[in-house]
Amino acid sequence: MNLNLPEQYRNTLQALKDKIKSARINTALTVNVQLLAIYWEIGSFITRQENERGWGGKVVEVLANDLRKEFPDFKGLSARNLRYMRDFYSNWPELSILQQPVAKNSSQVILQQPVAKLPWGHICVLNDKLKLREERIFYAQKATENNWSRNILIHQIELDLYNRHGRIQNNFNQVHLGAQGELAKEIFKDPYKFDFFQLTEEAKERDLEEALIHHIKDFLMEMGKGFAFVGQQIQVEKGGKDYFIDLLFYHTKLHSYVVIELKITEFKPEHAGKMNFYLALVDEYWKAQNDAPSIGLILCKSKNKVTVEYALRDASKPMGVAEYQLTNAIPKNLRGDLPSVEDLEFELERPLTTLEKPIEKNLRDLKNLIAAINGEELQEKITPAKVLAIFTDVMPLIIKNINDLLSTDIYPLFQEHYISRSIRNEQFNYFTSIDLESRLLKEETIDAIGLRIELTGFKKAGVNAFNLTHNLIFYLEDYYYELGPLKSEIWDKRLYHQPWTGDAILKISERWANEIILQIHKHITGLPQ
Repeated sequence: MNLNLPEQYRNTLQALKDKIKSARINTALTVNVQLLAIYWEIGSFITRQENERGWGGKVVEVLANDLRKEFPDFKGLSARNLRYMRDFYSNWPELSILQQPVAKNSSQVILQQPVAKLPWGHICVLNDKLKLREERIFYAQKATENNWSRNILIHQIELDLYNRHGRIQNNFNQVHLGAQGELAKEIFKDPYKFDFFQLTEEAKERDLEEALIHHIKDFLMEMGKGFAFVGQQIQVEKGGKDYFIDLLFYHTKLHSYVVIELKITEFKPEHAGKMNFYLALVDEYWKAQNDAPSIGLILCKSKNKVTVEYALRDASKPMGVAEYQLTNAIPKNLRGDLPSVEDLEFELERPLTTLEKPIEKNLRDLKNLIAAINGEELQEKITPAKVLAIFTDVMPLIIKNINDLLSTDIYPLFQEHYISRSIRNEQFNYFTSIDLESRLLKEETIDAIGLRIELTGFKKAGVNAFNLTHNLIFYLEDYYYELGPLKSEIWDKRLYHQPWTGDAILKISERWANEIILQIHKHITGLPQ
């Protein structure tokens, strides 16, 4: 390339060569810091030459060629990368320590700089995507603390983590959390961005919860470092009633449990009261002596800042309120234009069928033949473990569904409401799972277990006050069980080894909720019960 090079170019080139040779034989620094030191020095030389001697872009290209000739095995000396080095020097002037001769323990000083712990690709991302120094320092620290890959760093920048962290509305100062409160403010954010799944407009809170658990790795990444998942729908019995905590975590830095409640609606003041109650339960049953007070996080679709401020003002337990954002759901008017899951499965299976091996075809035909046989399915006899599984695994999910279905429109009509699990030999009584297990171990005869909802004190003007109770009973037989409100009105029959699916439990829950609504309607209109 014929180019009139600026004066002192050869001197500058030789100085850079000497710097690179010196750094490459220096073993006092880690490989990454040593590389960054070279890059920072090259960026410093280029910047000074541009400012003092008016170097242009062509000179940088010549410099890149000359350096690659001298160091053919040294990667990263392209003209483009030299310009990144120039930006590195300009954007991180505090790394002037890298200019100093390597002395005893100097590597420790260099390693104290967050950016010096990042790979070069990460630094290029910071220089490319961020204009503000404060943002570059913030993301460098977060990437170092959380060991982010380059793609995760880009993703967090695109999600605007800088402007979300520490923004959560909270009452940490009012409840005197002290140092833990300051740390909690840094850990929580607002809004939370759950961009790793979609929900339809008709989705319920349980759908949001299940989606988060299904994507638990992405969920934990969005929550941040230190969150350990404890469980979902944590059941707590208090005062003869069952309560269910949506999500429970433990934070390793805060040394405290974190209760998360999900709301698909706008924040309401009563959400804070419910969270206060749940935190009291967690502190009583789970918090160890050395644990800090449990903290609540209410995630809602939207919130009014003034409403949140007043709702948290008198709460006695530490909590924060944040919004969440999802990937935009598919609009209703487009859903009909998209293929269904069944359509996609059919299309995907078509080419496989044409390549099906004889043994695969014969096996498929045999399965179809067996499925067509109308014989009685294999049966397993009732055992204490199977009864207890219904009581502890199925019933709590029905209770959760009923609460979701009735909480908005039905429960506010009454002064009190609660759902209890019960055991029957001769008559129904209220018992816990421990009571049931004790009775089963004693081989007591239990012919039914059930759920009872009690709604007391209908309180609308113009209608006489009334109470309402309704049962959902599991009638236990030797090889199967039936469920329904009455023995003469059975909704489902199941074998003991048949697993329950979420859809099946929801179907039963919706039918029970519908029966309750019809009973209320009959009371109000005076129809025969």
